[in-house]
Amino acid sequence: MAEMQRKREKEKKKSESVDILGSVLDKVTKEQTQPHSPDLKQIHAEASRASISQPTAQPKIHTPPISVEPTLVKPAHLQPGTVDPRVKPVLPAWVGKPWRWMVPEDPQLKQQWLTTWGEFMLDFARVLNFHVLDLQEVALVYPFQNPLLKKKLTLPQLVLISEYLIEIEKAAWWDDEKTRLRVYWKTLKSHTDELFEYAFQNGYDMVTMFDIVKMKQSWSSLPPPDIRNIMKLMVESKRATWADSDRKTIQFIYE
Repeated sequence: MAEMQRKREKEKKKSESVDILGSVLDKVTKEQTQPHSPDLKQIHAEASRASISQPTAQPKIHTPPISVEPTLVKPAHLQPGTVDPRVKPVLPAWVGKPWRWMVPEDPQLKQQWLTTWGEFMLDFARVLNFHVLDLQEVALVYPFQNPLLKKKLTLPQLVLISEYLIEIEKAAWWDDEKTRLRVYWKTLKSHTDELFEYAFQNGYDMVTMFDIVKMKQSWSSLPPPDIRNIMKLMVESKRATWADSDRKTIQFIYE
């Protein structure tokens, strides 16, 4: 009897041990199969390492286009032998004829030669907004120099054309050496009229010579003496008065 009691107790303990072992195994299995909560510090550390080892794609930034005011250039700034895009529309039809670079001996033909070259020189200055031309620089620019035809106007020929423009009151020598020519493709009165309209439309009350230059209009690149002259014309036409005793500032009169 006692022997049977000991046997049952031994089997009970064995069963309890199996249950405990099974419980332990279940717990271990669950811990291995169930996801554990992430460690934030570890995530940040891994993210930092990833950002260093692999560059991230940068977002595209939209940059609005920048409007740039066209720069006034001198003939010397134009590439020799090339055609400025602004000049192309005013190129004469005879630009491909070699004999146009030779001065005719016949007086009537010579006059036609002067007229056609003189008109083009004015158009050339107008589209490029030049008011003073350096003839030595102009001689290097197409079509005054035409590399396709291997022709070019000489300095004496350019002087001849310049004197024709002076004769018809469209130009004046700007130096005693006769190398720089002031061309009048627009009269000072026209510049004065346009300046007054521009000032009215843009709300100018008074302006100095410096203000006129900063406007970046056709009159802004005029030689300083001519800017003073259009200020005088503005006062003489009673569309402005002098705002200072030095006569360097004018105040507009809008009726």
